[in-house]
Amino acid sequence: MNKLWIEKYRPQSINEIIGQDNIVNLLEKMSQNNYLPNMLFYGKSGTGKTSLIHSILKNFYKNNNIFTIMKLDASDDRGINTVRDEIKGFAEKLSLFSNKIKIIILDEADSMTFDAQSALKRIIEKHIDTTKFCFICNYENKIIPAIKNRCISLKFNIIQKQLIIDRLTFISKQEKLTINNECLDIIANISNGDLRKSINILQSLNNNKLNITKNKCYKIIGIPSNDKVEYLLDLLLNESHSLNFVYKIFQKEIIDQGYSLSLYLKQTIKILIDKKLDNIDNTRLCHIINETSKLEENVSNTTFGDIYILGLVCIFKKN
Repeated sequence: MNKLWIEKYRPQSINEIIGQDNIVNLLEKMSQNNYLPNMLFYGKSGTGKTSLIHSILKNFYKNNNIFTIMKLDASDDRGINTVRDEIKGFAEKLSLFSNKIKIIILDEADSMTFDAQSALKRIIEKHIDTTKFCFICNYENKIIPAIKNRCISLKFNIIQKQLIIDRLTFISKQEKLTINNECLDIIANISNGDLRKSINILQSLNNNKLNITKNKCYKIIGIPSNDKVEYLLDLLLNESHSLNFVYKIFQKEIIDQGYSLSLYLKQTIKILIDKKLDNIDNTRLCHIINETSKLEENVSNTTFGDIYILGLVCIFKKN
């Protein structure tokens, strides 16, 4: 069975983390001085948060980490009972190693209830000398101030496009995968700074044993090409085309092809801002952005995105 590439090529040391140089330098100095505070890692998925904390802990504990590290996925164990039973119990246990503090890693901590976070605050205070916490989340604003004030907060930026391409190129060579630079560029654009997502896409392409081309790349990923998105956007912006005419084309190019409206909207807005911004009247642009944001919110709350296609066309064709 093939191993997942995100695990196969996961960074094994702190120096292998890419795109977060300032954070790596800071934590490396802390590691060298055997100083480990409570930490809050936040930022977009696939930017190295979990990999970094595990790399740091390897420096502290080597292979003796079975009884000193506790890792919980807070999206599953998110209630106050988990805090009272599992986390409190672990924090109160005596360490088998007199010179080692215990570490509790809470992944997806922004999924925890506010009551659970409030209970955690008291545990952090009581066991500050023997137990340290690392909170990992995407949204820092969902962590209560009482916890943030007791942690060093570190923001993980999205990975730069060129760094993603360089990493994908390295993996392709290791796996003897033939893929051109154009396809690597497409994957890097789609992943939008998420290195884990880009590696998963690359492995999906490899598993299909295809001669990887630009069109096949979009097909496997399941989104329309940028050329098609730009073509459809031009139809929407062209005031000479009727609502019915444009809707029939959207029905053929988006609905019949089974594309996700949510993903299409993200592509459309990006192209609208990057390429069409200067060619649209400000009043019309404000209307389009405002109504499209409302539409995206509605689409995100339903599994029937195709019924909103007509609504999208109406936004651009409204008199």
